[in-house]
Amino acid sequence: MVLIPLGAISYQREQHEMVKLLDGRLAQAGRTLGTLIAYNKRDYSDADAERAVTLATEAQRAAVVVAVHAKNYEPEVGFQAYDPHGTLIAATANLADLPPPVKGEHGFRDIEHNGSNWRLFTLTNRFNLTIRIGERAENRADITQGLILEHSLPLVIGLPLLALLAGLAVKQGLRPLDKLTKVLAERAPRSRTPIAIERTPDEIKPLIVTLNQQLERLEDVIEREHRFAGDVAHELRTPLAAATIHLEGALIAKDAGELAYTLHNARRNLGRLGRRIEQILAIARLEAGAAAEQRTSLDLITLATEVVEELAPLIAEKDISLSLTHDEPEVRISGHEVAMTAMFRNLVENALRHTPERSRVDISVHRHGDTVVIDICDDGPGIAPELREKAFQRFERGNDTKESGYGLGLSIVQRAVELHEGSIELLDNPSGQGLLIRIRIAGGSVG
Repeated sequence: MVLIPLGAISYQREQHEMVKLLDGRLAQAGRTLGTLIAYNKRDYSDADAERAVTLATEAQRAAVVVAVHAKNYEPEVGFQAYDPHGTLIAATANLADLPPPVKGEHGFRDIEHNGSNWRLFTLTNRFNLTIRIGERAENRADITQGLILEHSLPLVIGLPLLALLAGLAVKQGLRPLDKLTKVLAERAPRSRTPIAIERTPDEIKPLIVTLNQQLERLEDVIEREHRFAGDVAHELRTPLAAATIHLEGALIAKDAGELAYTLHNARRNLGRLGRRIEQILAIARLEAGAAAEQRTSLDLITLATEVVEELAPLIAEKDISLSLTHDEPEVRISGHEVAMTAMFRNLVENALRHTPERSRVDISVHRHGDTVVIDICDDGPGIAPELREKAFQRFERGNDTKESGYGLGLSIVQRAVELHEGSIELLDNPSGQGLLIRIRIAGGSVG
């Protein structure tokens, strides 16, 4: 479609240039003819005059012959010559009966004569001779069409052939992609078999390698989600069943003491269920990237203080001595508020739940250069070194813990730290009893 308007523009331009070329040669033939007639007329010899006319005619014809691939297009030409008194002194038969030019006529014009269209050129030379020379327009059209045909025929034949070859080349080039499409369409769900890259063009190999990596990551995600869904169902089943049993016991309680006991246990199990659901929702939000929105400037001291105030009832219930230390009024980072709040809440909750009554939990937030270091120390049973890596897996609990845990807290903390390109370590409490959780996050600044 693009070539059609381009071809039309090229045709018009070539036709215009051809008219200019033929007009130039016609004018040149007219001037040559006038000069020859002038010189031959000085001797007033009829034989010389006749010979001059013949020579001028041949010269004009030779000037306007156009060769196209060894094929000559010789136009039909004619002329008239008038002396200074307006007397016709020479003419060809085809223009002999043409009326004489009017006074002041010069240059090019188109006329109709004896049923044919002519292109005329009129001039008065330095010998005061008026020369009229003309060419049939039909001959010009033949010449123009011949040139255009010679120039356009290769395109008319070559472009479809080129399009056919280009189509075959594209089809051949896309064959590996067609094969890849069929392989993906026939690929079994949950399959981990990598796509073979033998006999594949070098240009396609990076695509297949990247696609294999992406499929592997996708299968890992799907597998984790299936495992997570199964683990969640299992973890929610136990507290829900326990709460149901205690409520049923309350319905058949025989005295007020038994009723209060069963209702207290039911409430306790429902509280555990609610906390577990909150943790599951928190980690689901982190996994879905809810926290991966645009970062904002966060004051970690303010976030930690708000979490401590939120958990004040649990702190009071266990009579825990909790301290929050920092060496600057504000320690700011560019981060995600949802993720950092979830990180602090789970760190403090885990420390409180695994710390015996009337013990200590120490929180410190300090800035070291461009890095923020967050330490959480507790006096609980800690985690054995060989179990610390496994502790970050969901629904995993330390073997030494006496408190009921859900194995989600450290997983949430780790995910929040990863969102901030930080690191987390499980270490021994320097006091010799309990656990130290140390988190490093780059990009700290003074508020």
